Amino acid sequence: MRKSVILSVVLHTLAGFAALLWLLWYFMPVSNVFKSLATLMLAMLAGWLVWKNYRYRVQQTNGSDAFIELPLLDTQGPVVLVCGDALETIFQGQPLRKTAQGWWLHAGEVGELTDMVRSIQVQQPRQIGQLSVMYVCLADQHQDEAVLRSALKTLRQQIKQLSALTGFTLPVVVSCEFSGPQTPWVIVRGNKPVVCPANESPQALIDWQQTQENLATLPLLSQAFGFIRETLLDELDKADRLIPPVRAFAVALRLGATNTDPAPQSVWSNWLFRRTCLQFPCVVSANDPASRFPDAILPLLAPFAAPVQGGQRTRRVVFLMWLCALAALGFSALNNRNLIREVGADLQRWSAIPMNHYAPKAQSLVALKQDALELERWHRQGEPMRYSLGYYPGQRLWLALQQAIDTYVPPPAPKPKPVPKIVRLDSMSLFDSGKAALKDGSTKVLVNALVGIKAKPGWLIVVSGHTDNTGGVQLNQTLSLRRAEAVRNWMRDTGDVPESCFAVQGYGDSRPIDSNETPDGRSHNRRVEISLVPQADACRIPGEKPASPDVRDVSTQEMEK
Repeated sequence: MRKSVILSVVLHTLAGFAALLWLLWYFMPVSNVFKSLATLMLAMLAGWLVWKNYRYRVQQTNGSDAFIELPLLDTQGPVVLVCGDALETIFQGQPLRKTAQGWWLHAGEVGELTDMVRSIQVQQPRQIGQLSVMYVCLADQHQDEAVLRSALKTLRQQIKQLSALTGFTLPVVVSCEFSGPQTPWVIVRGNKPVVCPANESPQALIDWQQTQENLATLPLLSQAFGFIRETLLDELDKADRLIPPVRAFAVALRLGATNTDPAPQSVWSNWLFRRTCLQFPCVVSANDPASRFPDAILPLLAPFAAPVQGGQRTRRVVFLMWLCALAALGFSALNNRNLIREVGADLQRWSAIPMNHYAPKAQSLVALKQDALELERWHRQGEPMRYSLGYYPGQRLWLALQQAIDTYVPPPAPKPKPVPKIVRLDSMSLFDSGKAALKDGSTKVLVNALVGIKAKPGWLIVVSGHTDNTGGVQLNQTLSLRRAEAVRNWMRDTGDVPESCFAVQGYGDSRPIDSNETPDGRSHNRRVEISLVPQADACRIPGEKPASPDVRDVSTQEMEK
């Protein structure tokens, strides 16, 4: 087996495998797991096809009795496979006959046509497109019309098998020779019979019959045409449920010596006698072997004969590639439709959310920005293959997204929560050393310092007392608490503020704001602090609603002394 044959199989398999992978990985909207499994299965299938074809070729070359060793068919013209009657006599023992316009190849019996073509397909696959078939019928050699029709039915079966093997129908030529006055070959293609005398230009039958000698053979030629039409062509054109009819490409016939011993009471002699009562002796003569071939058929076959690369296998791969291309177009349209749906769903969700719903609007904005960024990246780097092939709507979608993003109004910034100011009162300006009773003259200090501290519903007035570290811890804690209570009592009694508006705390020396190592530091640590703290159930003033704990406008005043 030639290496080019198995190389052709591998190349065709790889081409089909690559086309399927291209469709699978770039266009089909399936998961990567499915793509990986499908790739593995396709690789196994490709390997199996190559191995199967290789084994088949090896068996055909080495182990099959039907394999035929053929000469190299290096012609560019038609190669006619000749089968039928008396081929050994026609070919003079040679396997083929070469002419400038084409070759005649000895194909043997009608039932051997498929084996012959299969051998050509294995050894010389390019010549498959140049093949045609010619069936030779010597009517004087047949005694039984049923046997003749059986051979024609076998020809129909072989043509059907050849069509399945090559992928196209080979042209079929019917060639017949009859006993009678000798005539040149008459070629019938369609409804125009042409006479082809040896070494002369072909001429129309109506012109050829103008001479008296040729005119005398016209009735006999008419009967020969009738025999071919009603016996041979009728059997080839017969409708059959299993075997399709065969339309003859052309018909070639001639009258004259048959170069073989005629059979007594042949189908032709019986046909002719029943219709004309004529009988012609069949004289066996040795004609020129070249005259036994209707060479005028070869120019008619030339337009239908051309070398092909790979034959049916190439056509199947090309057909598979076309299917993959069409499927890629369909999947690309489907992928772009899904892209439009996804972006459209995000845009619809954005439009459905009111502008004052800030949290869901912000989430929808994130989705729109992600879509826009992806489309921008594809615009710079090129859209993915699955969206290409002329359907990609990225620019229009990006513009729609940008228009929606530009309409976003951010929520108003929250007002900063003011830090409540603490009013600090120097204990020595209010109390005598170690005492918790307000001194005379402290009222003015309290009034000036606490002008911003007003009772408000939902706010708690916290009064906390502090001392330095002079003295015991317990004594300082008690002193600080009593001083805070003294200030609270003054505020309550002076401003007529309910008891529920106050909270009193004594911290002693636990929260210094300065060093206790110096007199100035200890002076700073001896203090009473007053501040407002939000509390929902604080300071219930009759006739006023409680303020929310989230109220931000705390009015405080800081005074240090």
